[in-house]
Amino acid sequence: MDACGSPPPVKRNRQSPTDNEDSVGIRAVLSDEYNEIALIKVHSCQLETKQQLQSVIQELSQKLPRLQHLKRVHDRNVLICPTSDIGDAETLEEHLQRYAFSTNVLRALCHQVKVVEVPARMPKLRVQYEQMIQHWPCKFHPNHYSESLRNGSNFSISQRIFHKRMAQLLARLSRDVNKDRPVGICVDPRQSSIVSIAGTSESYSAHGHEHCSMLLVDFVARSQQGGALKSDLSFVEDGEKAETTLRGLPKAYYDYLKKNEAYQDLKFGAEVSRKCQPQQQVLLNADHSQGADNLTKYGPYLCTGYDVYLLQEPCLMCSMAFVHSRAKRIFFLRPSDNGALVTRFQLHAVKELNHHYEVFQFTTDGSLT
Repeated sequence: MDACGSPPPVKRNRQSPTDNEDSVGIRAVLSDEYNEIALIKVHSCQLETKQQLQSVIQELSQKLPRLQHLKRVHDRNVLICPTSDIGDAETLEEHLQRYAFSTNVLRALCHQVKVVEVPARMPKLRVQYEQMIQHWPCKFHPNHYSESLRNGSNFSISQRIFHKRMAQLLARLSRDVNKDRPVGICVDPRQSSIVSIAGTSESYSAHGHEHCSMLLVDFVARSQQGGALKSDLSFVEDGEKAETTLRGLPKAYYDYLKKNEAYQDLKFGAEVSRKCQPQQQVLLNADHSQGADNLTKYGPYLCTGYDVYLLQEPCLMCSMAFVHSRAKRIFFLRPSDNGALVTRFQLHAVKELNHHYEVFQFTTDGSLT
């Protein structure tokens, strides 16, 4: 109470940037190799005596070395070869004769032959291994990072808080600045600094290059004295002798965040491009699987080593743009009908690509606004 006997005014709590943290989760989007149990049919035989084992395994290893992810012998049952290796007009014995097996080994391999289903490839996770050995004993080399991706322990507490805050920020920027259209944020994870922000324009459906992700990649290039797209937007200007550059940030988004009390602690800016060597040639010679290391060693080059946060799952064209620009990780909040990371395709799981980024999806109970 004050001197007049009146109760003090009730203070209204200011909404914290992490108020909705508990409503947001982060799920790693892993390829099918981490989720499914693929089986193949294989011919197997049963040895009559244990004395046959050494000679049989020795010749099989030399002449039919496939199935190396499996234990070749299980309770005197020996895996010979996949049934798909044998032609339609060929018997197992005829197939083995083509490899010039010795008479004794050939006879042993053709004793009590049957077809069994075995794992098609080595397990990547322990949960897969435990399921696979129900079919046939297999080899397994634990990968602690892969396990952490599956169980969600790959991020520290502070990292999870930051990622979830970016998810909230995507929704806020879309609502308050970009008329509920898609928004993307690019971050240098070394300092948790926002490098660029982009939002889809009203004409995005007619012009593919104006998709949010394509604009974001181009705005990142602006921070490196590049950029190919013409834009009517005003961008933040750098001060004299600035150690970081704000050139990739449109003023509308930057001003909104700088004026909002809830976001005063956010960091902005990208490392200034290093002029000692042409960056493109340096990165072409670098190991693209070490994006963050390359960013530290060589300086910024496109999205190398950067994290990208998107309100909407990117389409195939935009997903490929992040491959070409060497993004480190992609986080997205909402799936898209034409999404190429979860909904219709898993572009990041295509082994033939020369760069791969990790993908994470924010999960929410719908309260994130």
